[in-house]
Amino acid sequence: MNDSHSLLAEAFDRHQSGGFDEAERLYRRILAREPAEAEALHRYGLLVAQLGRLEEADGQLAHALTLDSRATEVAVNRAKILRALRRPEDAARRFRHALMLSPTLLTALEGLGHAEREAGHTAGAAEAYGRAARLGTGAAVLHQWGIALDSLGRAEAAAEALRRSARLDPTVPSVAVRLASILERLGCKGEAAGWYRQALVLQPGRDEVRRALSDIVESAVGLPQGT
Repeated sequence: MNDSHSLLAEAFDRHQSGGFDEAERLYRRILAREPAEAEALHRYGLLVAQLGRLEEADGQLAHALTLDSRATEVAVNRAKILRALRRPEDAARRFRHALMLSPTLLTALEGLGHAEREAGHTAGAAEAYGRAARLGTGAAVLHQWGIALDSLGRAEAAAEALRRSARLDPTVPSVAVRLASILERLGCKGEAAGWYRQALVLQPGRDEVRRALSDIVESAVGLPQGT
């Protein structure tokens, strides 16, 4: 192992163990010797992002990508920093770049969905979340997919995405409420009532949910009466 690699390993060890000042000193030492050391640029960028210096971090990762444009992890991490900088359009481009390199990378698909949503591109968000869902993503992305589909007027598809989210994580009241509201609009009042009840189990103090459930109970013949 040459000296730069040894220093990089030491810097990363300090970084991982919370010795940020020492890690920064070592990363700077490496880059003073080898300004084109892409891995040091990447790791140093991540460190300064952790320290809240997001613009500096973006510059470091941008430089790393000019040295190795096929570095998927760097592309994804730069996109995350751009999201944190509230530059969702730029973040989306970086996530797309990562997906050109690795089309099934879940972190990039999920990140693209978030960036598109933040940029106000609901259809793009729905597409990215849907691609992630088909690859087996988690409950949170299914929740966001359901919201995007509902916003596009695709209520039945939205309901199915939210059912899947609830099956993976039945502890999120906002999923149950959103699903109940969609089902109520679709005329599936019995199932909607069940999801409103689930939301109230999770958050008993939500008066608006209790009122929505009461409206269904009062208007539907034969529906169970309890809350």
